[in-house]
Amino acid sequence: STANRPAMIGDLFGLKSLGVITARQLSVVLPSAFLGPRIVAYYRDQSTVEAISDLSTKIDDETFHHAFGATKDALPTLIDSKAVTITRLLDLIPKELAVQDPTPFLYDKSMYIMAGCQIVALASNFALRPMDNLTS
Repeated sequence: STANRPAMIGDLFGLKSLGVITARQLSVVLPSAFLGPRIVAYYRDQSTVEAISDLSTKIDDETFHHAFGATKDALPTLIDSKAVTITRLLDLIPKELAVQDPTPFLYDKSMYIMAGCQIVALASNFALRPMDNLTS
């Protein structure tokens, strides 16, 4: 947590550069707390649009028009207005097609990106060395 961060940094790197190291660390932590949820939401929304577009191809045009009152050409507008959802499309798809529900996979892209960010963070943590070792 942020409260015990200065004590941990002081134990690891000494008190001489405590303020500088804490400031540098917070300059990374605070933006990531802001950007992380936005990255996840962006890629979830992108995956939702892709899933809806894919599912709409499995429904014939007449059924789609009857259910939503518009053609598939208006799909982006229908998605923005939340008139077309994954659940509604799954209800319209014929059962004999045995289409898998894409909902459990909506976070895949964002989790891969977050895992990549964690790998970069781990590599940068391994690159950190105590100040005494750098000067000797």
